[in-house]
Amino acid sequence: MKAKDYLKIFTSQKMAVTALLAFSSGFPLPLVSGTLDVWMRSEKIDLATIGLLSLVQIPYSLKVFWAPLMDHFHIPFRHARAGWMLVTQLLLAGSIFALGNLDPKSALWMMVPMALLVSFLGASQDIVIDGYRAEVLKEKERGMGAALASVGGRVGFLVSGSVALVLSQHLPWKTVYAIMACFMGVGVLGSLFSPAPDCAVAPSKTLRESVIEPFQEYLKRDRAVLLLLFVLLFKLGDVVAGKMLSPFLLDTGFTREELGLVNKGFGMVVSIIGGVVGGALYTKWGMRKSLWIFGILQMLSNFVFVAQYYAGKNDWMLFASVGIENFCGSLGSIAFVALLMSLCQTGFAGTQYALLSSLFALTRTVAATPTGYLAEYLGWPVFFTLSAVLAIPGLWMLRNLWGSIGEEKPEHP
Repeated sequence: MKAKDYLKIFTSQKMAVTALLAFSSGFPLPLVSGTLDVWMRSEKIDLATIGLLSLVQIPYSLKVFWAPLMDHFHIPFRHARAGWMLVTQLLLAGSIFALGNLDPKSALWMMVPMALLVSFLGASQDIVIDGYRAEVLKEKERGMGAALASVGGRVGFLVSGSVALVLSQHLPWKTVYAIMACFMGVGVLGSLFSPAPDCAVAPSKTLRESVIEPFQEYLKRDRAVLLLLFVLLFKLGDVVAGKMLSPFLLDTGFTREELGLVNKGFGMVVSIIGGVVGGALYTKWGMRKSLWIFGILQMLSNFVFVAQYYAGKNDWMLFASVGIENFCGSLGSIAFVALLMSLCQTGFAGTQYALLSSLFALTRTVAATPTGYLAEYLGWPVFFTLSAVLAIPGLWMLRNLWGSIGEEKPEHP
């Protein structure tokens, strides 16, 4: 492909809509997690209660259970996914506004179900946006689409997280959440201008078809179980290293302020750049080559923290290690998201993407659990070396799955 072809894809209506919807998808979670935690603590709510409030995020882990309903029932508006997108976004705006109007001191018992509602609607929005993206983007568009989805989601996360906290220094929380509710208009714009997929998605005839057939269809594929294992393993090394990164840097002697500026701020900027570069390279190379090269770079990037350990508290090395890890990790994420999209069948995309992303979330949770014990027992250099080694099984499986990955998905009649 020539440069003008990349530019044509990047500036298309599909890509603009993908970025807008990604912003909307990443936006709600901080409002029921980090931002809400700061609000609670600023109102002198005890730490035990704040910790328990993390349970309101559980719909994001359970969305696979109602995803079939959103594939089955269509709201008549523009195309099969647009109706659900618009409804969830409008309800999110209303529920975020309502959450901001509650007082943590006198109405905490009302805030919990309202925050749970925001999480449920946010997870539901994710189901339909992920399904739409898998259906509307063609093979050559998935790399750039995954890049813009990553960038848009991070910007949404930044606005409802960092920007909201800055505003809270000068405005009442009620006003902050009202402003945040207005930002859901970004997603509404994406829904209103979202082009229909080339293949119209007809609603399934029965609820059984919506619940059972997405899983049956997937499991009938060649080497379906191996593909699921690959989804579980491809980002394993990255997940293990990432969980212990902040404690490692603190142990190395860096301050919390330095972690915030470099690991979070600079790291996010580099990851966005990595997403854009990864999307362009994916568009040029295709899925198989991208998975190989990005996967290897993602694995090798873990060794920079071994170098950081021996360099000690060195600011230049900190920028280098954080930059390399975030850039290479972002490359791997682009290929991974594009892979998930390719594995979803038109008509079942919402359910199948929810299943695959839930499997990855399970890996992220389970694999991260023993990392503290491993780091204490092995020491930092061996721990980060082990995290790189844990990426090898995924690359080995990629070699065995070469014929299955990247095939055109069938269309659901």
